[in-house]
Amino acid sequence: MKFIEQTTILNQHAPDVITERLEPYINKLRQQRIDEVISGRLKDIQLAIACPSDINNAFATIRTAEALGVSNVHIITPEGTALMARSITQGAFYWVDIHFYEHFDAFLDYANDHQLLLAGGTVDATTPLHEVPIDNPICILIGNEHRGLTEAAQNACRIRYKIPMVGMSESMNLSVSAAISLYDTTQRKRQQLNANSDLDSAAQQQLRAKYFLNSVSPRLACALLLEPT
Repeated sequence: MKFIEQTTILNQHAPDVITERLEPYINKLRQQRIDEVISGRLKDIQLAIACPSDINNAFATIRTAEALGVSNVHIITPEGTALMARSITQGAFYWVDIHFYEHFDAFLDYANDHQLLLAGGTVDATTPLHEVPIDNPICILIGNEHRGLTEAAQNACRIRYKIPMVGMSESMNLSVSAAISLYDTTQRKRQQLNANSDLDSAAQQQLRAKYFLNSVSPRLACALLLEPT
C-alpha cells in the first residue's frame, strides 16, 4: 500500500474501525503474529544511520532493528546504492517507520522535538556500550561504512560510545555495529521496564491498525476504508 493511502486511511478512521473492517480478511494466525510483534515493540530506542552508501548494509540494519522490536529507523543523507532505499516497500520496511532526511539538521529537528538523547558509535570513544543510559528516549547513531560519523554528527551527540573489542580488528561493519548496539540497549531497556514493550494502549491500537493495512491487498483496503476527499 502506498504511504499516502495508508496515512489517509489512518487519519480518516479510528484504529478500532480499521481493524474491525479488515479482521474478516486476515487469518487468525496472522492476527496472532501481529499481536505478538506489537507486544515487543519499543518506541524509546531508535536507530539512525548517517550517510549510508551500501544498500545491503542499510537493508541488513533495518531488518535487524525490526527483529529486535525497534519501531523507528532514520536514514540521513543516503548516498551510493543506499539512495534506492527510498523506493523499497517490502519485507522489514512494512513493519517499521522509516524516516528519510536530506540533511542532518532535519534529523536533529526530529530528535529535539522527540527529546531523543543521541548516542553516537565511534571507535575512539571512552564510554563502553553497556554504560550508555537508557532511562530516557535514546537514538543510536551509526555513521558511514568507511568514514564513520562526521564531526558535526559527533558534536550533536550527547554521548559517544564504543563497542569494546579485544581482537586485531579496529572497527566493525555498519550493520554489525548497529546490531550489537541495538541488542544491548533493547535488552537493558526491557529489563528496566520489566516488560517487552513501552507502547501504551493507544499506540498499540494504532500500530495494530497499520499492520492490518499491511496484511491485505491495497485494493481491498482502499475499497473498504478509503473515503473520497
